Amino acid sequence: MSDDRIPMPERPEPKKFNAPLWAGAVVAVGLIVVLLVNVFGHKDKLTVAELTPPAVAALDGGSEVYPPNSEGAFTEDVKFGYLPAPTLTSLDDGTIVAADPETTAETMGLPDGLGGLTSEQFLAQTIKPPRKDTQAGKPITWNDLVDDAAGSTVLVPLISDMTVADRALAKITEADMAESTIVRTADAQVAKAAQDAGIDAMFVGDYSSAGPDELTASGYTMIAVPAEAVPTWGETDLNVWVTDVKDKKQLDDLAKQGIMGALSTNPYEVLPSTVKTN
Repeated sequence: MSDDRIPMPERPEPKKFNAPLWAGAVVAVGLIVVLLVNVFGHKDKLTVAELTPPAVAALDGGSEVYPPNSEGAFTEDVKFGYLPAPTLTSLDDGTIVAADPETTAETMGLPDGLGGLTSEQFLAQTIKPPRKDTQAGKPITWNDLVDDAAGSTVLVPLISDMTVADRALAKITEADMAESTIVRTADAQVAKAAQDAGIDAMFVGDYSSAGPDELTASGYTMIAVPAEAVPTWGETDLNVWVTDVKDKKQLDDLAKQGIMGALSTNPYEVLPSTVKTN
C-alpha cells in the first residue's frame, strides 16, 4: 500500500447570510400585511356607546356656519369631530333627503318647497350659504349620507313621522348603523320603531308635559332640554342633551352635571374643533 495521502476535497465556501437584508424583508412583509388588514379588514366603527361626553351634534350640519343640510356641511362635521344631525323629509317620489321642508323656500329658492320634486331635480338644486362670500351647498339624499358616514361617525337625524321613518330606519339597518345612530323625534311611533330596530331615540318634544317613565316606555333613551332643565332630567335614566349651550365654558359646567352632549347650529362656538386623523 502506498503511503501517499489521498488529498481531501476542498470544502465549499459557506454561503453568506445577509442579516440586515432579511430583517428588512421581514419588516416589509409585516408592513404589507398591516396595510392589507387596514384596507380590506374590518374598520373600527364609532358607536353611540363609545361617544365621549360631552359630544356635540351639528344641527342641519351646523346651519349657522354651512349651507344647511348640505353634503359639504356633513363632510366638515365628520372632519372636525361633530355629529351630523340632518333634518329628514320625503320627496314625492319616496326618496328620503336631508332637508327641512319649513326652510327650503328660503335656503333653496323654492317658493313651493319640495313638492313635486324628483330626486334628480332635488339634487340639481343649490343651498344658500348662511354667510356672505361663502360657497353654496350641494343637497344630499339620506342613503348617500349614510353610505358616506358609515363607520366614521354617529348620525343624529330628525325624523318627524312614520312616512319618513320606515325608509330612513331601513337604510340604517341595511348599512349596519343601528348602533351608530340616534333618532331625534317627538313622535312616539317613530321612537318605538327605532327601539325595535335597536336604535337610540331622543325625545325632542315638549319636555314639560312628559314624564321620564312615560318616555322610557315609549322607547326613548335620551332627551333634549334647555340648560335650566338639566338638574331635573339629569336625575332620570334618560341621557340628556342640551339645546342652548352658548360656549365651551357652559358645556364644561354642564358636563360636570352628567349631560351626554349638546345640539347646536354652530358647534364651533360650543366646542373648539379638532381635525380627525382616523
